Amino acid sequence: MTTVAVIGAGMGGLAVAAALAREGARAGVNVTVYERAPVLGELGAGITMSPNSVRVLDWLGVDVAAIGYMPDVQWTQHWQTGAILMERPRGADFAAKHGGAGYYHVHRADLHAALVAALEAAAPGALRLGADLVDVTETGAMRFADGSTAQADVVVGADGVKSSVRAALFSADGPQFTGQVAWRGLVPVEALPEDMRGLPPGIHIGPQRLFMRYPVRGGALVNYAAFVEMEGWEDEGWTIPSTAEELLGHFAGWDPLVGAIIAATPAHLIFKWALHAREPLERWRRGRVTLLGDAAHAMLPFMGQGAASALEDGAILARCLMAFGADEALDRYEALRRPKANMVQTQSRLLGLQLQGKDPDALGRGPVQNEETLGLFDYDAVTDAI
Repeated sequence: MTTVAVIGAGMGGLAVAAALAREGARAGVNVTVYERAPVLGELGAGITMSPNSVRVLDWLGVDVAAIGYMPDVQWTQHWQTGAILMERPRGADFAAKHGGAGYYHVHRADLHAALVAALEAAAPGALRLGADLVDVTETGAMRFADGSTAQADVVVGADGVKSSVRAALFSADGPQFTGQVAWRGLVPVEALPEDMRGLPPGIHIGPQRLFMRYPVRGGALVNYAAFVEMEGWEDEGWTIPSTAEELLGHFAGWDPLVGAIIAATPAHLIFKWALHAREPLERWRRGRVTLLGDAAHAMLPFMGQGAASALEDGAILARCLMAFGADEALDRYEALRRPKANMVQTQSRLLGLQLQGKDPDALGRGPVQNEETLGLFDYDAVTDAI
């Protein structure tokens, strides 16, 4: 029996653990998840699941259609006039084109709960809360803040951008401020003017600014994320309160739809954080320890592929661990995932710069390297050869 310890119960960590819990026993693999939080709870924010991530969720038994919202189209709009610069299909025909895997907007808490349920159904008790890792060795020896220890044949660092696993064995360099600050908010759709309800999801692009919105919870809520190039404030963390007034000051003169959404945000549902990035790692493995998701390749959000990449990591790693011995599995996983994830990490940052260029109208006149032109939606981490 190969024992696997997953550090972190985020999307990627739960994906690899749920897969191993469901099918790993037959392959001689046993998994335990160690999560530092004493109580599970995901942030009240939206997340996009594109076809490549939906394939992984289907494989795990998560019915994303039951918790997600499938739009018909997605707009890219001019920051000031609201003119549609680009329209991309996202509905049933789009899903059929991608083998039945659709494009959904989901509340993070709903998706996280579904993944936890998938793990608990397959392996009750595999998730251990309040386990704050403070040290790990290349041999898989772990030490936690409460003084307890554990040993595993394989340790997976899936503990986010501030990964304790990465800090212990890999790059000691901290994430660097990108010069951008982000806001997120949730707005009850009934709080918007009637003529602004039911619009397709969209991205308003403008000089040094970006505003994206989409419905979640069956269209009952509008989730948005706003990005502003600015200096002088570099705090991290998704739970730093802000105000609608502060954000409106950054989007003065924009399409009235943007202002209406911001103004309608309940005071307790608007937050900001400084965007930080890391350089791609040259390796993800140290001995019997590897990295996954944001711990390995923290991405800026402009392609909406951060969670998708973590889910892909989880699927490939689980498949490798069930098919090969530990050393070969870790080598194959890194060889398959690191080049692709590093490419997406780099391209996402470049796309953010392009979307906030000085001439938004140019977006509709020339080629754009985005998640579709790069072929990311066609990737299948469940069936591709390992």
